[in-house]
Amino acid sequence: MYDRDLPIMKAQFNLINKPNQSIKLSVYICGKSLKKKDLTDYSYNKITIFKYSINIKNSQYVLNIYEENSHVSHFNKIILGSFVYDISIKYSISQIIVNDSDKPHLDALAFGFLKKDFIFSNYKKNSIKSKYKTNFKISKNYSILLNSINFLKELVSEPSNIIYPISFAKRTQSQISKSNVSVLTLDKKKITKIGLNCLLAVSQGSKREPVVMEFKKKNSKKNVDILFVGKGVCFDSGGISIKPSGGMEDMKWDMAGAAVTASIIKYLSEVKTNFTYAGIVGLVENMPSSSAYKPGDIIKSYKGINVEVLNTDAEGRLVLADIITYGCEKYNPKIVIDFATLTGAIMVALGQHYAGLFCNDDKLAETLYKSGLDTNEKVWRMPLHDDFDKELNSPFVDLKNIGAGRYGGSVTAAQFLQRFVPKNTKWAHLDIAGTTWKNSGDIMNNKGSTGFGLTLIVDFINKYFKN
Repeated sequence: MYDRDLPIMKAQFNLINKPNQSIKLSVYICGKSLKKKDLTDYSYNKITIFKYSINIKNSQYVLNIYEENSHVSHFNKIILGSFVYDISIKYSISQIIVNDSDKPHLDALAFGFLKKDFIFSNYKKNSIKSKYKTNFKISKNYSILLNSINFLKELVSEPSNIIYPISFAKRTQSQISKSNVSVLTLDKKKITKIGLNCLLAVSQGSKREPVVMEFKKKNSKKNVDILFVGKGVCFDSGGISIKPSGGMEDMKWDMAGAAVTASIIKYLSEVKTNFTYAGIVGLVENMPSSSAYKPGDIIKSYKGINVEVLNTDAEGRLVLADIITYGCEKYNPKIVIDFATLTGAIMVALGQHYAGLFCNDDKLAETLYKSGLDTNEKVWRMPLHDDFDKELNSPFVDLKNIGAGRYGGSVTAAQFLQRFVPKNTKWAHLDIAGTTWKNSGDIMNNKGSTGFGLTLIVDFINKYFKN
């Protein structure tokens, strides 16, 4: 039988606001460059992912991409799309045609392009959510993931007068496939009856009432394989321990942990899974007022541990303490993963490039680390140790909500949470304070919300559960 060239497939992207002058770009995905000269390396972390050349031919730009790295991770596949997007913006391209003989490969490239082409500008006159449009249909799984990422980015980007506990719950309700996931929303009256007192204390300074949302895969037993938990402080002023005014506007996204959890559940509700799962988010506002909780207050947590509040700006751990305890009691999970923009200290340690990972199980930690590398949603394991835990002890109450002094704040916050994780339960805490939002964007995202956490977990469950 004679060899035949594989048919070339195309994905076309057109600029929505067309300029007076039309500039076209043709992209060709090729094999390895072998001995081709005059190519430019595209390297990341000193590893060449692909080589490329860009020229003008027949009055249009021609971009040839030669893949070099044999390690085909999610990141390596979709970064081609982000790169094509950046080239298109750089040269003011109005029409892009990508040529490839491999449909899955083209899917990944298109996904990367569309992920980068998300712009949250809902409140600008005549705004658009993307610069380009396309009729190319990416695969179902990529489509579900992209929609879930965009949902996450929108939640995180909305101002706090639009997204607050009740509106967060309503918007999330509309996004979950009810055929696969049951959703339960608890109002203040139900939360009070249950006894989530730490969560209630954080919320009591705001006129907006708290909400707890629970999610569970239908037809699953009480003992679920994994529970996702999210901190949802829809605005964090610091409370009575008020934050400085500079940068306080960023605290609209202190609910990103809850947004990640909601987006994970949205994604899982639309795909087939071979494991059982549940999710819980605690939604509050932390505001200063005559009714706000105060430094020196002592609160009896849902677990029964008495907590002394020394700083009302260490509020996220109080919310998580109650919902972790309650969620574990109700769903008895084998694994708990919580997400929280918990501490500024993690940004001092890791900047905005890694999330802090605190974990009590080596296999769980290693799988999350590998998924972080493969998706470029990177995590770095931080220590858990009794030396830090002792800093939370008090001669007057069971537990303080902050450690001693200014050092190791992200670790003592994680140690606080660990007090509320049941014995023998595998647990990972992801402090995503530095990775949730980037004013300048990054190589995979436009300015603003990064959507960090969702793609990491999608890759993680595929590895851990071999989904």
